[in-house]
Amino acid sequence: MKKKSSFLKRILILMITTIALYSFLITIFFWFTTNDMFRELQTRELKPSAEAIADLVLKYQQGTMSKDDLEEHFNLNKGIWNFVVHVYDGQGNLIIKNEEILTTLFRGKNAEIGLNLNPVLKEYFSSVLSGDSVVANKGPFLIVGQPIAHNDSIVGMVFLGKPQIEIFTALSGLNRSIWISALGVLLLLSFPLYRAARYIAHPLKQMRDVAISMANGNLKEQANEKYGGEIGELAHSLNYLSARLSETISALELERNRLKQTIDGLAEGIVAIDNEGNFTHINPSIQRIFGKNPGEGRMSLIPSQELWEDFDAVLAQGYTIVRSLQWKQMLLRVTICPLEDETHHIAGVVGLFRDITESERLEQTRREYVANVSHELRTPVSALRALSETLADGMVSDEETKNRYYNHMLHETMRLTRLINDLLTLSRLQSHTEQVHTEAFLINEVTGSVAERYKPLAQKKGLRFDYSPLVHDLKVMSNMDLVEQVLIILLDNAIKYTQSGGRISLGTVLDKDRVKVSVADTGMGIAPEDLPHIFERFYKADKAHSTQGTGLGLAIAFEISQRLGEEIYVESHLNEGSTFTFTLSCSGASAS
Repeated sequence: MKKKSSFLKRILILMITTIALYSFLITIFFWFTTNDMFRELQTRELKPSAEAIADLVLKYQQGTMSKDDLEEHFNLNKGIWNFVVHVYDGQGNLIIKNEEILTTLFRGKNAEIGLNLNPVLKEYFSSVLSGDSVVANKGPFLIVGQPIAHNDSIVGMVFLGKPQIEIFTALSGLNRSIWISALGVLLLLSFPLYRAARYIAHPLKQMRDVAISMANGNLKEQANEKYGGEIGELAHSLNYLSARLSETISALELERNRLKQTIDGLAEGIVAIDNEGNFTHINPSIQRIFGKNPGEGRMSLIPSQELWEDFDAVLAQGYTIVRSLQWKQMLLRVTICPLEDETHHIAGVVGLFRDITESERLEQTRREYVANVSHELRTPVSALRALSETLADGMVSDEETKNRYYNHMLHETMRLTRLINDLLTLSRLQSHTEQVHTEAFLINEVTGSVAERYKPLAQKKGLRFDYSPLVHDLKVMSNMDLVEQVLIILLDNAIKYTQSGGRISLGTVLDKDRVKVSVADTGMGIAPEDLPHIFERFYKADKAHSTQGTGLGLAIAFEISQRLGEEIYVESHLNEGSTFTFTLSCSGASAS
């Protein structure tokens, strides 16, 4: 409560001090100005009296007035004279003295003061005897000296002494009056001063409360702008400041939320710490990557002491560290950067954790792709070169051997052409440069046409070929040429990897709003570890028969299914056979 009224007390103390200081200065001013004024008035009063007494003494000396008349005159006036009278002749002898005023003022000390006055007056004898009037402050008296002149000669002197205690008494009374008046004015103004101080302090206290509320985050509090003058302007400025702060904080909150949503939505994990090592931000991805929640200590989130030592090094040295971290099945690229404040001092560290497992796998795939393409191209080219060099050198003379070489060259050329065509087809499908047009067509017509062409090829190899069309033919919405290409790839592989005496089946079934087309064989099957990679480029599950194909057929089939928005998958058991199935949508297509 004392703190709340301190401003009001300060205003009151300031006002009271102002009045007291004003009274003090007025007193000092009047003391110096009225002191001289009183002395001037006393001097003006004493000079005529000194001249009148000088005239009386001159008459006495000239014989026109008797000594009795002179003494009578002095006796009549000495009761009303409020000054000391000393009259001297031309030789400096005291001839008349009146010190009645001393008896009244000093009581018993008049003799001592009178004796003290004579030596003082003698200091001015020479000046007065030379014809000059004297006015001086000496001791407790104001002294006026008047020469008695006759026929241009000085025949005596009159000294009047006015005790200055009367002047001091008058000035003291005036000062008391000033202080009493000041006290009265202060008492009269106490209530108005209090009201005025409250009028000034109340809006300021209210604005102080508003400022405290603003500091505590409450920007809805408003100062009263109804007061006039500078106080009203101050209240308006405070409200304007509050409004602008509210807008700025709202904008910052919006940007902060946007940044938080952006950071939380990143696939990369982010960890930020302050300069004391405390967490300031952790996005969900970092918890997804490490599968942990921040508990007690840093190791509870990222259990890698080496990584946290890198965080501490960046915090201490201020440089960026980029490193790789193997975590379970993931390869992480970790970038640790310092955070600087506006004074360029390190205020914290942020770590970015990026899962580069897929990108590294793609890079590895790219390298393998280039190596496989080079290998697949080198094999037929090497064969063609060897055969052509043999024929060019004339090392083959009989026609039968030449024809056999020519057939080998034709076979390698066809193989090379098939490889190049497959590469172009796969590249075209993956680049999405060509638009795939879909149309409605009867599925049994396509599967039946392909079955009719491949049944003799299977039988030629000693394989049994089964075909199971839909009981009721349906129209599917797809691309007929691409569907036929997928069927050809699957049947080619089935015949290629099934030994004589085996069986190949081509069938279609309706599953809700989709048709599933399956190609099954009783071949060598696919090992479980090879199944996840079976649709990759140049991947061959049968390493012993790697020359039987380009290794691009299933990759092309997979890309075609992706472009058509369909699925393709495989079920296989080693040494038992495989079943490849792809789907076709019959949504919106009418049945025949």
